[in-house]
Amino acid sequence: MKMIIDGHCDSIQRAFDEKKNINDKELQFTFEKAKKFSSYIQMLAVFVNPTYTRKENGGFIRANSIIDKFYSEKGNIILVENENDLNNVINKQKYGAILTIENGSAISSNLDNIWKLKQRGVKVMSITWNSDNELGCGALNKENDTGLTNLGKEYVKKLVKENILVDVSHSSLKTFYDVMDISNDNVVATHSCVYKICNHLRNLRDEQIKLISQKNGIIGICFCKEFLSKKKANVLDIVKHIDYVVNLVGIDYVGIGSDFDGINKNDLPEGIKDVTNIDLIERELYKIGYKENDVDKIMGENWIRVLNNIMKEEQIEKT
Repeated sequence: MKMIIDGHCDSIQRAFDEKKNINDKELQFTFEKAKKFSSYIQMLAVFVNPTYTRKENGGFIRANSIIDKFYSEKGNIILVENENDLNNVINKQKYGAILTIENGSAISSNLDNIWKLKQRGVKVMSITWNSDNELGCGALNKENDTGLTNLGKEYVKKLVKENILVDVSHSSLKTFYDVMDISNDNVVATHSCVYKICNHLRNLRDEQIKLISQKNGIIGICFCKEFLSKKKANVLDIVKHIDYVVNLVGIDYVGIGSDFDGINKNDLPEGIKDVTNIDLIERELYKIGYKENDVDKIMGENWIRVLNNIMKEEQIEKT
C-alpha cells in the first residue's frame, strides 16, 4: 500500500471526553499505531453530540474545544489544509490529519461559523447526526422526513462556496436528496455502508451510491458490524461492501471510513481491533482478485482525488 486514508474516526473526541492523550494506547486509532504503515492520513471527526447543543453557542464551543485538544497534542503530525500539505505527506511518506465536523450543529445556527471552522483546518462537514437538528433530518428519522430546513439549505450552499466537502453520512433520505439538488461535485459519505447488503437505516441505497459517484464523490465503508451484516461480521464483510460499490459504480468511488473510537470494541467486526489491522482489508481484496492499482485506489488514492479537487478549487479562487 502506498498510502492509507481513512475517512472517519472519533478518536480525538473520545480522547477529549476521557481526558486521554490523542496517542493513548487504549484508543482504536492513534498516529503511533498508524506508524505500522509507511504513510497514513486520518480524517479526524470533531463530533458534536446533540446534548451539547442545548446551551447557547454550545455546539460551536464544543467543536472548538475538541479542535484545541488536537492542536495541543498533534506534535509533528501534518494538518492537511492545502495541496502542498497533501503532497508533502504523500511524497515524503509522512503522517497527516484532516479535521472534519460530524453534526452541523457545530455552527450553533450561525453560518459565519462555517468560515471560522474552516480557518481552523476543517475540510469536511456533515449536516446531522442520527437525529434531526436545525439543519435537517437524521438517518434514524422514520416518521416525518422533511429533509433540509431553510437554514440547512443555506448551510449546504455555504459549504459549497467555501470548498468544504459535504458529508451525507447520518443524513435521512430526504436530506440526502436535498443536498444533491444543491451541491456541486464535492459530496462524500465518510462512513457508510450498503443498504442492499445490510438493510440498516444508516446505509446507502443503490440510487444514493450512484448519485455520489455522479458527483465525483466517495463512500468510505464503515466498520460498524451492525451496518455490515445482520449476522456475525468479519473483515470479509467490509470487503463485500467495497466490492458491491465497485461493481455498481466503478473502482473510483469507494474507500474506507472506519469509525474507529466511534464504535465500541465489541461492535467492531471480527479480526479488526484497531488501526493496526487495516492491512487485513488489503489482503482480502487481493484474495478475491483485485490488482495492486485498484487496491491502492480503495485504500487511499480515491480519497486523494476527492481531497485534491477541493484543494485545487481553493487555490484557483485564491489566485
